[in-house]
Amino acid sequence: MTGNLRLIPNNDGTYDLLIHYNRFDSEFAMDFFSKGRQGQCFENTTAFIAHHAKNIKVSAVKIMVAGVIIATLPFASFMGASAAESDTRFSMAYLYGGSVQQQIAYVERTNKALQTVSPSYFDINPDGSLKFNPVSAELVTRMHASDIKVVPFLSNHWDRTAGVNALKDVDKLSTQIANHINQYNLDGVNVDIENVTEQQRAQYSELVRQLRAKIPAHKEVSVATAANPKGWTVGWHGSYDYAALGQYADYLMMMTYDEHYEGGPAGPVASIGFVEESIKYALSKTTADKIVVGLPFFGRIWSTHDTGVIGKGLAISTIQNMIIDYQAIVTYDAATQSPKAEFEVRPGNKPYTVGGKPLAPGKYIIWFENDQSLQAKLKLIEKYNLKGAGAWALGQEDAAIWNNYNSWLNGGASAAAPGAGEIAGWVTSGTTNLNVRSAADLNSVILTQINGGTQLTILGSEINGFYPVRLSNGLLGYVSTYYITTINPTPVNPEPTPITAITSSKLQVRDTATSSGKSTGTLAKGVLVTVLGTSGNFAKISYNNLVGYVTTKDLIMTSPPPAATPPQTQPQTPPPQDLQSQDLQPQDSPSQSSPSQLQQSQPTTKITTEKIQIRETAANSGKSLGTLAKGTIVTVHSTSGNYTQISYNGVIGFVSSGSLQ
Repeated sequence: MTGNLRLIPNNDGTYDLLIHYNRFDSEFAMDFFSKGRQGQCFENTTAFIAHHAKNIKVSAVKIMVAGVIIATLPFASFMGASAAESDTRFSMAYLYGGSVQQQIAYVERTNKALQTVSPSYFDINPDGSLKFNPVSAELVTRMHASDIKVVPFLSNHWDRTAGVNALKDVDKLSTQIANHINQYNLDGVNVDIENVTEQQRAQYSELVRQLRAKIPAHKEVSVATAANPKGWTVGWHGSYDYAALGQYADYLMMMTYDEHYEGGPAGPVASIGFVEESIKYALSKTTADKIVVGLPFFGRIWSTHDTGVIGKGLAISTIQNMIIDYQAIVTYDAATQSPKAEFEVRPGNKPYTVGGKPLAPGKYIIWFENDQSLQAKLKLIEKYNLKGAGAWALGQEDAAIWNNYNSWLNGGASAAAPGAGEIAGWVTSGTTNLNVRSAADLNSVILTQINGGTQLTILGSEINGFYPVRLSNGLLGYVSTYYITTINPTPVNPEPTPITAITSSKLQVRDTATSSGKSTGTLAKGVLVTVLGTSGNFAKISYNNLVGYVTTKDLIMTSPPPAATPPQTQPQTPPPQDLQSQDLQPQDSPSQSSPSQLQQSQPTTKITTEKIQIRETAANSGKSLGTLAKGTIVTVHSTSGNYTQISYNGVIGFVSSGSLQ
């Protein structure tokens, strides 16, 4: 039962909304204020207002049961309380820059994570007059069709003179804005006047009060406020009377970013402490349902070799590309819950423009945001039960965040979040520049790159061929399972048995594992050498006291010297329990095998031709002991039908014979 809705005119030109329940609806009506009832009524009321009363002022909501009015509520209070019953927290983002089609595309890729977008339709001229930017009817129509409100922001773009002049006549300014909202079917206004001072504090609050009085109650009036972790009362921060603004506005969008700013020292754009202290200040002045936490979809760059670049802003999407192109070292600062990238630009590197100028050769540091840091901030919204989150500015973010954003905002976690079942993993030996991505997708942003032997923590099960992982520096991301093993590649014995090989052609021996290394001698074709190790495409070998590097493609691996069979041991860290073997089919598995049935032979070495599972028994149903990457050299001990018993770094088990060569 939803009740009948009707508008009743008042003498002052406003209307009351009457929600009438008949005798059959009475049980529902008496239970109206229970959890969930208001949420259902809120949806019906919002739809009714949008269709029948877009341009009128609703003063109060009256609840009538069987002809008797049992409750009267201010309309704003009713709508606010009802909206609070929703299971989904509020989410908005600013639209600034780009074409209309680009802005629409930015919204569409958010996976329905937004309830409101705020484009730049209202600017303030230096003399304080209002400048109307073109309103896109297409954007408004498309957003409304997707149940997204269009609430343009009013901005002086940090021009103090413009802001001060505009606040001298708030009656005129508020009337012009209200008329424009009604004329173009907009859903309210977000006031973003910055860099005025405590001298404009009262006028600022009066502007918001008048906007609320002149704009229909079902439309939004919100304010972008400076974060104030220290409780400053003068200067820019002093212009915001949180208590008064919270009384008139639907919410305060706290700009909890620019902790470190252009022209200042390097540091996080929004450390977790800065954000949390700003929340605490706001809660001392207004209620939690009025607070929206602003997130930065940008970072800032500083030059460390000179003062040429001091905190210029960069879109996160641009930063991700720079990390790749400049091979940046990315670390995660646990204290501030913020990532940073450090790199050097060298002559001839791909050029980037920062602040309108090409980035000059030299060393740089960028503080920015990633999945991990954004999730940490969004957790504060749940911790303090705040209204929701906002962001500056849509289109600058790593698009992959929208895979998890709604979940983070509403108390969930991403697939890469730490949790139970963490196990150790290693990048397979010989791997170089393995991409660590922001999502389990080949099209997602590359956060950094790692090499063979790197230890990491596998945080969960395989997703689309990727493991969610945490690096030793705390960075979260995804890596291809193809290059990850759960068996420690570090030899169990400090002095491993050398492997022998035969040269397949005449070749140079070099002093380093590079083609430019100094030649230390020449080996003829067919020479037997001892392989001491590998590094990328090179093998370290010894021959008649000559030690150096040769290309691995010029070697044919042979058997190592006979050695005692290593004792059977379990890997130090068990593999993920949900990994499925993809190289063994049920029909390949013998029904049973025992050691006495195996054809014994002298140990030889072979190379895996694909990523494979090591199993406890010679059967597809055998317990998995770990995984081996393609190209791993193993010792072969025996064969049984379609299975081969092998050992690798102290682990003995069975693999499909077809996966070895």
